[in-house]
Amino acid sequence: MESNQTIILPKFKMSLFYHFFSWCSGARLYLLKSCPTDYNKYFGIGMIVFLTGIMASITGFFALYMIFDSYWIAAVFGVFWGILIFFLDWFIVASLKKEEKFISEFLFSVPRIILAVLLAVVISKPLELKLFEKEINAVLVNEKTESSIKYKQLVDKEFNQIEILKIENENLRKDIKNKEEQRNLLFDMIIKEAEGRSPTGIIGKGPVYREKKTEFDRLNQNLDILKKNSSLQIKLNIQKIEELNIQKNTRIDNSSKVIQNSDGLLARLEAMSILKDKNSTVSMASWFIFILFILIEAAPILVKLLSRRGPYDELIDKEEYEKQIEYKKQKIKAKVLANNYLELLKQKDELQIEAEKRNNKNLVKHIEEAKEDINKKVVEKWKEKELETVLTDLIESDSQLENSTETENNDDYTEESENQLI
Repeated sequence: MESNQTIILPKFKMSLFYHFFSWCSGARLYLLKSCPTDYNKYFGIGMIVFLTGIMASITGFFALYMIFDSYWIAAVFGVFWGILIFFLDWFIVASLKKEEKFISEFLFSVPRIILAVLLAVVISKPLELKLFEKEINAVLVNEKTESSIKYKQLVDKEFNQIEILKIENENLRKDIKNKEEQRNLLFDMIIKEAEGRSPTGIIGKGPVYREKKTEFDRLNQNLDILKKNSSLQIKLNIQKIEELNIQKNTRIDNSSKVIQNSDGLLARLEAMSILKDKNSTVSMASWFIFILFILIEAAPILVKLLSRRGPYDELIDKEEYEKQIEYKKQKIKAKVLANNYLELLKQKDELQIEAEKRNNKNLVKHIEEAKEDINKKVVEKWKEKELETVLTDLIESDSQLENSTETENNDDYTEESENQLI
């Protein structure tokens, strides 16, 4: 008789170490705890994401140190940059869900792969600059030297007045020297004429001597005037040359400082580009570094794409399905409540309309009754007024009759009296 034996595996409790790196993978820990077979996969993904953030922090430190030459600023930005890259990677892997169909999953992951490539570029460049720092420094030295020479040539063209003034001073000195030579030559001729060593052979101060002496005096006077004027002009030119040289040297010194300090991030990127154009080995190494970072950055996505669906993925789908059902129920419930509410509002409006109609009918009835009462009161008032008028007329007619009767009686009495007297 065969006996079935069930192998009971010991329950694995997720340690804090596992817990942290599993969270770095973007997994829902309350679901992952129920899926021990998926621990290692998400632990590995989280480790890659975390180390990518560390590497981004280091490259960010290098990049900012090249720009600001300050350890504190570079350290603060490096920490910030590492956290930013970490959470971008965390978002990428957390939002990528394992689908049942590979094509739909791949299409869904394409934008995240593109983002991973961009992040690889951003992370790899500073590290690439650090790895080839010595070669880049050599290129920068050459570039700085060429820039200094070109700028000096440009400044020389801008301050070409210095050379013009120098040439002018040189010409003035040459004129003085030529005049001095002419004077000295004439002086020698005068001495020879006085000593009899001239072609005339006459010793003493004869006509030729006096002629030469007059010419010598005139030339010497012109030379003094030329020296005076030229010395003043040379002095002014020297002052102008000194001023221009100060300006020129200031410009060159300032530009030299700028050129010497132009070894920031952009200059190093340009130097790296020049280095790759000149050296195919450096270019190949740069491409290998870039591809390596792309693989590192895309590794969590590739792991999710190439791995099979596990219990964790089933639980994710189950939870999302239950949430969708619950949401749809709440939506239907809310819709029913909204419809009931609208129906109640409609009934309320109908009741209000009916009440208004009844109120309007009662109002019309009251108005009609009021009109009847008013008409009755008007008739009664008219009746009373007419009665008063009739009574007044009757009283007036009675008084008139009484007056007429009395008059007639008086007339009869008068006639009787007259008859008696007769």
